[in-house]
Amino acid sequence: MTPLDYTDQQATPLAVLTHAIAQLAGARDASHVVGIIRATARSMIGCQGIAVIRKEDDLCHYIEEDAIGALWKGQKFPASACVSGWAMAERKTIVIPDIDHEDRVPRELYQDTFVRAIAMTPVRPQDPIGAIGAYWAAPYQPTRMEIEILEALASAAATAIENVRLIVALSGALEEAELARDELRHRVKNAYMGAQSLAKLSIKGEAADDLVGRIQALSRAHSLLDERMSRDASIDIRDLIEIEVEPYRNTAPGRIVLSGPSMEIDSTRAVPLGLSINELATNALKHGALSIESGTVEITWSRNGEAISLSWIETNGPRVGNIGRTGEGSGLLARLVERQLRGTLEHIFDPAGVRCRIAFRQGEHPRVPVGVSLPVAGK
Repeated sequence: MTPLDYTDQQATPLAVLTHAIAQLAGARDASHVVGIIRATARSMIGCQGIAVIRKEDDLCHYIEEDAIGALWKGQKFPASACVSGWAMAERKTIVIPDIDHEDRVPRELYQDTFVRAIAMTPVRPQDPIGAIGAYWAAPYQPTRMEIEILEALASAAATAIENVRLIVALSGALEEAELARDELRHRVKNAYMGAQSLAKLSIKGEAADDLVGRIQALSRAHSLLDERMSRDASIDIRDLIEIEVEPYRNTAPGRIVLSGPSMEIDSTRAVPLGLSINELATNALKHGALSIESGTVEITWSRNGEAISLSWIETNGPRVGNIGRTGEGSGLLARLVERQLRGTLEHIFDPAGVRCRIAFRQGEHPRVPVGVSLPVAGK
């Protein structure tokens, strides 16, 4: 069985209208919308001409037509001097069975055309952006069905044009976001390179080599995570954690222990979680367990349904005081977990070592209550 040819004269007006509406729903630009109307409206209504008019301030621009004779394609008229402007001003369909019996018709515009009867409907009546006109070569009273088809086509065209506008707006926003992301990548790369150069100029010997190695490791971790997040919609939580702690393992081999099952988390959760782990690692390097050779960090995670829990436990490090308890780092960690992850944070500055528990859910769900006490460091 061959597909139905909607240009076939045997196709019913309803079938042609249904097909046209489906095409309009998939239109990706304004010219496509106009082209669909031009190709289908005349056959649906059974008239001798069709015109598509766009409102441009106080002018009516006749942008397309399909008729047995030339109409006004490409011409612009004051809205007050044409039937399309009349329909848009009154926000309703105007039917003129015989233009010779309607005083409001500007006859000078019709004297060189075949037009004797008109049906004109506005596109988006509540706030007209254009109109569609149907024309007959002899006096004619359109049927209710013909008028309804014309109005249905105009309604579908209005929706299609709004969709096109939305697509254009979203495309512009995505393009701007891509440019901003590329600029950020460039700036981050330059920042890492600048830091390496400063380290080499300011510090000599092995200390400089260690610092440069750490900066290079951070740069690699950033690039790897950015690449994964750009390519995939999710990432295994173990891969995420390993990427984030890898720069710190260079100078702390065997002192960062990971334990937990493989599980995919979406990118909207991976980014703030990765930043949270990086913040904890940075704090541990500054004044926590990673700041001395004896200190260790254990990172564990688990999942119960949609609920995910991650624990960070530092042991054998320097005695913990109030450093970081209310500092900028702690504030950033709280914002990342509570606002972006929409989860809960338990951050304990125990003298024996910092402990932290992050709990959140996959997807858009309410916050996860912290209902389990953290183990005491060293026990």
